[in-house]
Amino acid sequence: MSETPTDRFIETLGLIYQSEGAPRIAGMILALLLMSDRPMSLAEIAGRLGISKASASTNTRLLERRGMASKTRGGGRQDFWEADPDPQSRVLPALAERFREHARAVQGVARTFPPEEEAKRAKIARFAAFYDDSAEFLDAWSARLTAMADPSPETN
Repeated sequence: MSETPTDRFIETLGLIYQSEGAPRIAGMILALLLMSDRPMSLAEIAGRLGISKASASTNTRLLERRGMASKTRGGGRQDFWEADPDPQSRVLPALAERFREHARAVQGVARTFPPEEEAKRAKIARFAAFYDDSAEFLDAWSARLTAMADPSPETN
């Protein structure tokens, strides 16, 4: 059996997800849904990827919670799944929010240092600033990408 570019994309996105601490199967499902011309049932997803239907269900729900895929109703009792047409647009805002949460946590710790440990508090505060600055950068980048993707002409 020859490996197609779609197969390579499915495997690659699975490995990327895994390297980021997410389930490999979730990345594979997202790639499969992105490449599909139509919504897919859990049975189709499971069959195509050689995974259990339960694993397909668990991971499609994870993608749904992250805004990367959505459930649609088929003709019967079966649910069908499709990828968000632009899932990458959700990555930067999600990263920015995580960085803001990290900054708040680190800032909270920095505030607990007594005055005689100002040097240590300052080091930790710089670490928190890194997270805050990164979140601002990611927000600006996301806004720029959104503006570039918006086909509507600007009004002056």
